[in-house]
This record gives sequence, C-alpha cells and structure tokens, in this order.
Amino acid sequence: MPHAVELFLDERADHQIRQIWAALDAYGVTSLGSVPQSRYRPHVTLSVFEHGNPSEVADAVRPVLATSVGLTLPLAALGFFLTEEAPAFLGVVPSSRLLAVQRAVHDAIEPLVDGIWPYYRPDALLPHCTLAVGVTDKARVLDVVTRFPAPIPARASSAHLVEIPGGYSSIQLTPA
Repeated sequence: MPHAVELFLDERADHQIRQIWAALDAYGVTSLGSVPQSRYRPHVTLSVFEHGNPSEVADAVRPVLATSVGLTLPLAALGFFLTEEAPAFLGVVPSSRLLAVQRAVHDAIEPLVDGIWPYYRPDALLPHCTLAVGVTDKARVLDVVTRFPAPIPARASSAHLVEIPGGYSSIQLTPA
C-alpha cells in the first residue's frame, strides 16, 4: 500500500480548506474531503512511495521533520494537474526552506523504500494542497474557489506518514 509524508495545515488554514471542500461538494465537484471511504485532511505532500516499512521510514524522517512545524505554506494559486486523476489544487509558494525539507525527506527515505512517485522527487515537486479529484469542469472549480479570500497564509502544524489512498492509517512524525 502506498504511503505519503504529509504536512498537515494549521487550524485556521485547515478550516478554510474544509470550507472550500464543502463549497465544491455543494457545487457538484467531488472534493478531496468527500472522496468515498477516505478520511483525508488538508495537507501538503512531501513524498509518496509504493513500498517500505512504515516504522523504518518514520524513524528516518522524524529528525528531518523536527523543525517543520511552523513552516510557511502560503496557498496562493489555483491549478490543475493534467493527469488521469484530474486534481484541482491550491499551489504553495515554494520557499527555499520547504524545498530543503522536501529534499531531506527524499534523501532519508530513498534507501528504505521502493517506487517513489516521480512527481515527488527533488526538482520535480510542485507543492500543493489538493482541493478536488476527477475534475471535468475546471470553470466550475474556478467559480467556487474565487469566492474565497486568497492567498491563504497556511503553516505546517504537524507531519505524518499516511497510508494512501484514504488517509486512514497515520503515524505522527512531529509533535502537534
């Protein structure tokens, strides 16, 4: 089962993203928060991999993520990935600190895992917070999202190793 190293958002940003999720759902767009049989939280993903021992990975990344709480993650742009999953997202303005943390996470887990997803490798990451999946009408998403104040001044509140899809199994990597 794939796993992701995720930064959860602070309470205020989490609330704002959940409001956007609810508005998208009400407008007929499946938000990440309403994906059937899932329990996702608003987050920014640093890495995704197919196979690896979650306990070993958690032990390897805890020291790397020790200073990630409070990391700024300003959500400042609406975007769409042109993939089969067709997600809509809010793009994070990538600071040098965020990119350094992501690279350090990658370096820590690379010897321990198989199948790191290409979009989450260093120099390929487009940091983002997913809003919706299976988007077929981008204009509808744009109409909903532009009703909310932007940018959203988010910060990392904690880091987790999360089993995907679904977000059910989670190992907390930093104090909340």
